[in-house]
Amino acid sequence: MDSARSVGRTRTRTRTQLSPRAAEVEDLEQGGLCGKIQNCIDYLITGDFVGLFKSCKRSVRNCIKHYGERYDNFVDWIAKTAKEQEHRANDASMQHPFPTIRMIVNSNAFEFVGNLVIFCNTFVVGWQAEISPKKATQAEQDLSMLFENLFTFAFVFELSLSTMCWGWTYLVKRENWLDVFLVFLGVLTTWILGPFGIQVDFLRKLTALRTLRLIRLARAVRFRPEFKDMWALVKGLTEAGETLFWTYVMIGCVLYVFAIIGTSLIGKAEAFQDSALAQEYFGDVALSMLTLFQLMTLDSWTGFARPLMEIEVWTGGFFILFISVAVFVMLNLVTAVIVENAFSDSKSEEKELAVRLEREKEEELEDLKQFFLQLDLDGNGSLTKQEFFKATKQRKIRQKLRALDIMPKDIDELWDILDDGQGEMSVQDFQASIRRLRGEAKAKDILRLYKEVGQFESSVEEVAEHLEKSRRRLRNLQDQLSHCKVDVVAFTRTLVRAKEAVKMAASTQNMS
Repeated sequence: MDSARSVGRTRTRTRTQLSPRAAEVEDLEQGGLCGKIQNCIDYLITGDFVGLFKSCKRSVRNCIKHYGERYDNFVDWIAKTAKEQEHRANDASMQHPFPTIRMIVNSNAFEFVGNLVIFCNTFVVGWQAEISPKKATQAEQDLSMLFENLFTFAFVFELSLSTMCWGWTYLVKRENWLDVFLVFLGVLTTWILGPFGIQVDFLRKLTALRTLRLIRLARAVRFRPEFKDMWALVKGLTEAGETLFWTYVMIGCVLYVFAIIGTSLIGKAEAFQDSALAQEYFGDVALSMLTLFQLMTLDSWTGFARPLMEIEVWTGGFFILFISVAVFVMLNLVTAVIVENAFSDSKSEEKELAVRLEREKEEELEDLKQFFLQLDLDGNGSLTKQEFFKATKQRKIRQKLRALDIMPKDIDELWDILDDGQGEMSVQDFQASIRRLRGEAKAKDILRLYKEVGQFESSVEEVAEHLEKSRRRLRNLQDQLSHCKVDVVAFTRTLVRAKEAVKMAASTQNMS
């Protein structure tokens, strides 16, 4: 016994000198779970409860860390798989196991029909709520069951197509939990329990929650500017659940603390023992919490506050203190938290919209690239004027240009607009030019145009100055030519006179 105790103490001293990681490795080397059990027995035999506690604490911590890492890896794997499946469903160039279903689900008609079914189901649920099960006729019951089967089939069909398009991760996304639950509930009550004659009124009443599918209508139009405010309100209501939960927790804590104080100071006080009103409102903690909740809502609280203040004046201070804490402070803090969440949701919506626009931009670039390859007849990567006009004579190319809001009458001047004077265009230049033609004029485009107009205006002014200088030089040259002409005329007259003088001199000399 002494030898075993000495061995245990030696092992304890050795383990205490090791780091936690080294001790864990030592435990694993000693046989895993069996080694740990043996170590625990040694600790118990030697009476080293401190070592036993540290060993158990380290084992629990490592176990929590291990399973935490596995959970994080599982969540990351699901997120990665969901992203890959979503990219595969959105990118038409990627191979999909169900290409026809992907085309149907991504079409606007599928979304329109789904929203129409939800809208009609909302009215049917309202009609079913008005029907009394005991007073309903057989025709009304049959019609109600027919609607149940039709809408259940429609929702199951819609969920199946969406799952086949977006992958199995579509079912585990948070925004689809309500749809999956309602579809499962409809199948359970209509197609499983119903045919067996099992009446589950509670589950059947839960099918009225299908009206919450109207949130999908708001989600479908959330990116349209005219529905931006409506979606902000809907998302604020749907995502305020966590805030409301903690609000109720805080309200419960505040009510409980003040209820204890109120019960001690009012309900159990000697001054209020003969007051039936005090015992009715503050007789115990539960009654005090209910009374303080009424006080927090400011609902007829003076009906019990004034009579109690007539007995003891200081109760007014207690009520004012509670109102200050519960109403003026806590409820305003709750409002501030909700507003802050709304602002953060708005920022996240802007980021989501930016990601969506970026994805649409990439799809547009791919479409323009494919369009360019259709125009590039020789396939050399550059488009010439001859290739452009030859390709635009094809029917498919004209339909594509019409889809880009380029009418056939504009084709003749389209090349002059796209070409920068080099006589050919690369795929990047073609994409950039077509995108500028499709999009609206942005601030940077207007600024660039304003800058180019300013440069052109400066160039025109320089040309005007050069023209003015040339005009002055021509005027000076014209004046010089005029002076030269006068000099030539004068020189000519001088020559004529000299010639006449020579003739006269010659004739005079002959006469002499």
